[in-house]
Amino acid sequence: MELALQVVSSHHLGALDIEKALSVQEFLVKRLLPHAATEAEALMSSNCPRLFLLDGCSLNLTLGPLSSRLRTNSPGSRFLALLPPPRSDKSEMMLLFHWGIEGFVTLHDKWKRQLPKAAMALLRGRLWVPSEVLLAFAKQMKTLLDRQLLAGQSLTAREGQVLQLLFRHYTNKEIACQLNITERTAKYHVSNLLSKLGLEKRRNLLVLETSATPFRNALPNNA
Repeated sequence: MELALQVVSSHHLGALDIEKALSVQEFLVKRLLPHAATEAEALMSSNCPRLFLLDGCSLNLTLGPLSSRLRTNSPGSRFLALLPPPRSDKSEMMLLFHWGIEGFVTLHDKWKRQLPKAAMALLRGRLWVPSEVLLAFAKQMKTLLDRQLLAGQSLTAREGQVLQLLFRHYTNKEIACQLNITERTAKYHVSNLLSKLGLEKRRNLLVLETSATPFRNALPNNA
């Protein structure tokens, strides 16, 4: 729980409202950094892992790729997306989960009570994701393994963890940070995993992943 918190919102009053909702937990208040109004401001502190709270109501950016750029800039960061009701269905959350976002709060009438709980969960290394999204994600991986795993092959527990992170657009460096291993070890596991799946490149895995999901139209074409 060593991460700082930073709200990323282009709406000043919206950012203050989010910060006020967090203020019920003194622990969270002590970790709050000044909010970032733009991506450039959020990128100013490189190699500074944070829990980013992304305001989906105000940001004119696609949240998935934004989270990827922020994580690349500050490995070890985590992401909580605040979504307006029209953009908080399972397909949207599934898309964002594939981009590595670990938590979602829908901005309905109870969001201010949920937000501190969600932030604390993410700071403790847990997810704050609806069960139906996690179930759909698990089904995608099972479908891919059933279709693609070469005869006589099986995945180790570590390779299973790596596969989940590859599904979520993590780079080798980000996998290493997430699993507390070296980047060289992460690369080794990725290579072994792709070999067992009969794939030459990780990009091919993401192509297969899109065909294994009922939300294929929501997934990015340039993964």
